[in-house]
Amino acid sequence: MVGGVHTLLPLVGGVLAGGVVGGSITALWARYRLAAQQHTPAAVPALARTPARVRLLMAVEQVVGALPQAVLVLDNDRRLLYASPQAYRDFGENLGSIERHPAFQSAMDKLATRPPTRSTEIEEARIVLDIPLHRVVHGFFQKTAFSKTQFLGENDRLDGGQHQSVLLSFVALHDVTEAEMTERQQADFVAYSSHELRTPLAALMGFIETLQGPAADDPEAQREFLDIMAAQGRRMQRLLDGLLYLSRVQMLEHQRPRGVVKLADLCTRLQNETSILFRQNDAKLVVEPPSHPEICVVGDEDQLLQVLINLVENALKYGGCDTDQTRQDPLMVTVGFHKAEPLGGWPVGPGVVLSVSDNGPGIAARHLPRLTERFYRVPKTSAMVQGSGLGLAIVQHVITRHGGRFVIESTVGTGTDCLIWLPIAQADAVSQN
Repeated sequence: MVGGVHTLLPLVGGVLAGGVVGGSITALWARYRLAAQQHTPAAVPALARTPARVRLLMAVEQVVGALPQAVLVLDNDRRLLYASPQAYRDFGENLGSIERHPAFQSAMDKLATRPPTRSTEIEEARIVLDIPLHRVVHGFFQKTAFSKTQFLGENDRLDGGQHQSVLLSFVALHDVTEAEMTERQQADFVAYSSHELRTPLAALMGFIETLQGPAADDPEAQREFLDIMAAQGRRMQRLLDGLLYLSRVQMLEHQRPRGVVKLADLCTRLQNETSILFRQNDAKLVVEPPSHPEICVVGDEDQLLQVLINLVENALKYGGCDTDQTRQDPLMVTVGFHKAEPLGGWPVGPGVVLSVSDNGPGIAARHLPRLTERFYRVPKTSAMVQGSGLGLAIVQHVITRHGGRFVIESTVGTGTDCLIWLPIAQADAVSQN
C-alpha cells in the first residue's frame, strides 16, 4: 500500500502543477470575458480596468485555492505569490523552511535552466526538515507560461516592450513522513523478529545436537541442557504471544470499545495480578486507589489491565537495571489514578490520567520518541534484561484505540513516568452499561 502511494504521488503532482491548472485558469478567464460582454460596463468596472497580470493572478488564486492539495505558486523571481489553504493547514509555519530548503531551490534551478523542449516535464525534490519536528516532504515542480493576450480586456493592448507572457511555477507538496516511517518500521519488524527468533532457535538446535552426541550418556548434562532449552522455548513462546496479541490489537485499533470500566475495579484487578511479581524481588509496588472511585472510562477492561501490567513489568525489569551500581534505595513502582488538570497539556474535555512511575535509573531523552516502536530497546539495557521490545508498542496501540494519549517522561538518575490520558465516560454511557 505504501509503495502504491509513492507511485501515485508524481501523477497527482503532475496533474496539479501541469495542464489541469493551466487549462482551468484559461477557462476561468474566458468565463470572465464572456460575463463582461453580457453585462453593461458599469456591472464589471473594476475587472475591466485591472491589468492583465493581475487578472491572471486572480484566476490562479481562485483555481489553486479550490484544490484539496498543498500548492505553492511562485513567479519567475521565485517570489511566493500564493499558497493554497491546504498548504497552510498541512505545513503552517514550515512553509518558509520548505521554500528556503536547498532541495527546493535546486529543483527551482533545474526549472530555470530547462530547455523549452522539456517544458512539460516535472521536477521532483525530497525535502527533509528536522526542526521543530522531523518531516519528509516530496515536492513536484512545474513551470507554465501564460500568454497575457488571453487575459486582456477589450480595450487593452500590449506595447512592444512588454513581456508577452507570465511565467509561473507551481509546486505540489506531499507530506510522506508517516509513509516513510511505516516503511522503515516494516523493514525493522522483519529484521528484528527474524533476529529474535533466530537466537533461541540456534540455541535449541545446538543443544539438541549435543544431546544426540557427546551428552547422550550424561544424565547431569542432559538435565542442565533441557532446562536451558525450556527457557529458550519459553522465550520464543513469549515473542510469538506478543506478536499475536499486537496483531489482534492492531486489527481492532479503529473500532472504539463500547464497555465501561470503573477505575476502582481496574485498580483492584491490577493489585491482584501484579502482587506476585514483587514477592521475589527487592522492590515495592504502591497502587494508589482512585481519588474518585466512581469515575468510569469507556474501554475494554482486559486491554487496559494488560496495558498497566506491561508498564509495571517494564518498570520492574528496567527500573532495577542500574548500570552504574549506585542505587541506595530499593526500587519503588507507583501506580496512580487521578483526574486530568484542565491546563495540564491534555486534550480538551474531562479526562483521567493513569500513571506508572518508578525511581529507577531513567532513560536518555534521545530514546524516548522511539520507545513505542516494535522491537526497539535501549541498547545499554537490552543486553542485561530479556525482553521482546513489544510491550510499549502494544500499550500505544491500545491507548490509540481508546481515544487516549500515551506520554513517557524520564530523567536520567531520577526515574521514569508513563502517563496515560483517557476520556471520562459520559453519564448516558454509564447508565446503558
